[in-house]
Parts: sequence; structure tokens; C-alpha cells
Amino acid sequence: MVWRSCMAFLVVSLTTAAGAFAQPSSIGSEAAGPPPQDWTFDIGPGAVMAPWFEGGAYYRVLPVPNLDLRYQRDKVFISARDGVGATLLDVAGFKAGPILRYRFPRNEWDGPGLYGTGFVPFTVEGGGFLRYDLPFLAAKIELRRGLGGSNGLVFDALVDGKLRLADNFFLSGGPRLSVTDATFNQAYFGINAAQSFNSGYAQYYPGAGLRSVGVGTSARWRISDKLTGVAFGSYNRLADMAADSPLVSGPAGSPNQFVVGAALSWRFEW
Repeated sequence: MVWRSCMAFLVVSLTTAAGAFAQPSSIGSEAAGPPPQDWTFDIGPGAVMAPWFEGGAYYRVLPVPNLDLRYQRDKVFISARDGVGATLLDVAGFKAGPILRYRFPRNEWDGPGLYGTGFVPFTVEGGGFLRYDLPFLAAKIELRRGLGGSNGLVFDALVDGKLRLADNFFLSGGPRLSVTDATFNQAYFGINAAQSFNSGYAQYYPGAGLRSVGVGTSARWRISDKLTGVAFGSYNRLADMAADSPLVSGPAGSPNQFVVGAALSWRFEW
């Protein structure tokens, strides 16, 4: 009963937290402390400041839930940060398995500069991840394909240095890179004939290419055995086909994309 209730609450919250797409993908780590029990459920309030849309120059602050349900750390996980997945391979520091992530719909009223550009549906991206951990360094790659919505292909890569400043305080951060195919880029950065007529932008049909490069960081502070504070931030520079989009190069756009946020979480274990 507890399991079903947690699952239902988590799914509803994840699908209603508009703007959570902006949270940076981070490897992260547990602050030092007693090892968790098999099941952990972290829940708490959070807030994110991010662009109205990817490529936008104007920002907004949104409340987002900090939710994370796990079985034996990452054998199975449902997380606002890490998506939905499972670890099927765990050998000599390497971990791999399936991953699902979500990308919220984009409407033409979602911020200045989008009027007339139409609607991009909600997208579930399915694929796989490969992660490698060392004591002071971790790396992860993901390859995902949109299942509906944009139907685009996304490759993400990141490397995090890991630094424990105290038993209850942990920092991580490093470079990020994202590559997307023409289908993804057309959905989020392209302008077809109808969109050009309605919005006034010139037509634009991008191909595949480097979407962005940047850096991300996060800090975790274990306030008590149950309460944890998290702060995170990222900077991504849109590149190649994305940067050349009229949405990005126009007066309401910018290739420089910043995200900052913070959250508290309370842990339940069983």
C-alpha cells in the first residue's frame, strides 16, 4: 500500500511540475552518513529560475517538487532529477541500464518570442545510460529517442568532479554536452512555412548537430539524518543549429542559458 501510494503521488507530481525540464542533469552523490535502507523516498519543496523556453532570453521562477524514489540506491529509481530507470549492469565501476525522461510541452504562449510558433507536445524520451564512477570523478552518457512529441534523438554527456568538504557537505560539477538530430531541432528550434506566416520569423529547417555545451554544479548538505538541502546551477551555450535558429538569434532569444535552483527534501525509508 505504501509503495503504490508513493508511486501514484510521484507520477502525478512529475507530470504537473511545469518547468522542471530546466533542472540540470547531474550525477550527484549521497553525503556521508548511515547507509540507506532498501527503499528510500525523498520529498520536499523546491524552486527553479530558468528561461521561459530553451533559447529564450527572459526568465521565470517556478516551484517544483523535489521527488526521488529508489530501491537500493539506483537499482530502480523514479526521480525528478534522474528520470525513471534501472541499473541492469554493475561491474567494476560501470553501471548501465534503461532510462526514461520527460520533456514538457511547449506552447506559443510560453514566454515572449514564441507567438505563432505553435505547439510541441509532451515527450517521453526512452533510451539507455552508461555511467562510470571513481572516488573523485564520475562520467555518464545517455542516448534517448522521443516516444511521441518531438520524436527526436538526444545524446547527452557529462563529467563531474566530486569533492566532499565535510561528512555532511558534498559538491559535484563539471562539463556537459548535448547533441540532437534534425527531428528534435526542427521541433524546438525550426520554423516551418505555417509558423513563419503566423510569427513573422524567417523559415528555418535545422539539421542534426551540437545542441549545447556548458557546465553544471550541485551541492548537497545533510542537515540531519532525514533532512537534506540541495542547491544547483548550470550554464549552457546553445551552438550550431540551435544557436542559428530565429527563436534564439531574435530579440527574445539568447544562446546563453542559465539555470539556478534549490530544494529541501525529507527522507522516508523502509
